[in-house]
Amino acid sequence: MRASPRFVLGALLALFTGLSGQAGATSPATSPDRSSGATVTGSEPATYSGNRRSGELYGLAQNAAFRVALQSEDNLQWISFWVAQGAGYFSDEGLNLQVVVPPMPGAAARFMVMGRADAAILPPPLLFDSIARGEPVVAIANLLHNDPINLVLRGELAEELGISTDMPWEDRVRAMQGLKVGVAPGPQSRLRAMLASADLDPDEHFELVIIDGAAQNEAFGGGRVDALYAHSPYLETALLTQHAVVVLDQAAGEVPRLADRQIYSLVTTRSNVKARADELAAVVRALHRAQLLIHDSPDAAAEALGSTAISFREPQGPETIVRLYGPAVPPTPAVSAQRLARETELLPAHRPAPELSGIDLNEHVDNRFVEQALRGDR
Repeated sequence: MRASPRFVLGALLALFTGLSGQAGATSPATSPDRSSGATVTGSEPATYSGNRRSGELYGLAQNAAFRVALQSEDNLQWISFWVAQGAGYFSDEGLNLQVVVPPMPGAAARFMVMGRADAAILPPPLLFDSIARGEPVVAIANLLHNDPINLVLRGELAEELGISTDMPWEDRVRAMQGLKVGVAPGPQSRLRAMLASADLDPDEHFELVIIDGAAQNEAFGGGRVDALYAHSPYLETALLTQHAVVVLDQAAGEVPRLADRQIYSLVTTRSNVKARADELAAVVRALHRAQLLIHDSPDAAAEALGSTAISFREPQGPETIVRLYGPAVPPTPAVSAQRLARETELLPAHRPAPELSGIDLNEHVDNRFVEQALRGDR
């Protein structure tokens, strides 16, 4: 008789209990209360200042304005940034940090280059687009080194297939051969790389179903697909409301081919590296403190996350997110041209690849502020 499998979900059950089980949820968080900031009107960006706490200041005038462009104001994959904000680390540095949200998708880099922001948090596709356009952008901190995406399967099907936490990740995935796997257009290249790492042919051994956005959960719940390769918020929805279990915890670095990367970077311009050096050093110090807090004191990091402008539906929501994404946060914010180069192999298949031939990526990374932070310089 086959022993009862112990699912990966069991180890993460407490992690997800903090989120509500509301049907049809699209995110563990709602839009933040930006009562002190502007709303998006016409071509104007949304801005808000976030949490401001008094604290020890390091060489900057109190409340010196510093604008960071983000694609949205509540993306929880930027956990290091939000924890730094909620813990008061930016304020400790004497910064009045303002989030700027461009009204057009993918415009964060352009806002920064145009001078409407001093830095931006960018994923590799947007960073490479900017580099390919010849813009003088430089990555100065790494916020995420593991992919915040997991492979989940319906619980009853996982039990039927005998998938267990005792199995190597490759064997768990191999046990799913023949199933329909739902994936959004963007992560498709990473799914294929993961399957290839397990010596599986994505097209021969699986049926990949390309599904946009929230339709992933509809397809999963309706039985159109057996599994999802998904990130937040679709991952949480499947686990909480659709009886899914985690088969592959990629956020924890289970797949070496897709671990230890440079997934979200804090980026600025070369002119700002000189003109705003003190402020940039302060931001990187704050991010590094947040990374240490996430790894060393998850409860304190969750408290900090809960004090930001992001509104969670449940009191345990911040703790849940810290435990989910904590392993994906690097131990230091060091950037690397080598890591960036690896990202060129994993670009989304649904959009044209930027032309980077002849470009030296070493010219677009700068660790001076990270090195200062690690030395304790102020």
